Amino acid sequence: MNQSILIVDDQIGIRMLLQEVFEMAGYSTSLAQNGKEAVEHLSESPCDLVVLDYHIPVYNGNMVLQKMKQMRIDTKAVVITGLPEVAKKELGENLPEKIISKPFNVAKLRNTVEEILKKAE
Repeated sequence: MNQSILIVDDQIGIRMLLQEVFEMAGYSTSLAQNGKEAVEHLSESPCDLVVLDYHIPVYNGNMVLQKMKQMRIDTKAVVITGLPEVAKKELGENLPEKIISKPFNVAKLRNTVEEILKKAE
């Protein structure tokens, strides 16, 4: 089964890099540049995992995770942030599967995503 990943980041360079990394690893990918786009995408076409930058426009990572919960969108999430302690505190009970600090190691991120998706199968 071809698993799908939604990449949410306001920086086009990061979106393109992660899209290439995950597609080369055999995943299908979708992109969103802000939290509102991410929520709209997830409500229309669910995916297996979201790689979510925490500090994004319109809805931040916390709001995206809250809206996913409200809409009963059962998608795993990996949050990327330069301020992991702040994110953990703000997220409270909406913790994702993993919080990864920026700057991040691309190979480590890919391995983390693969582990989470394997467990979900």
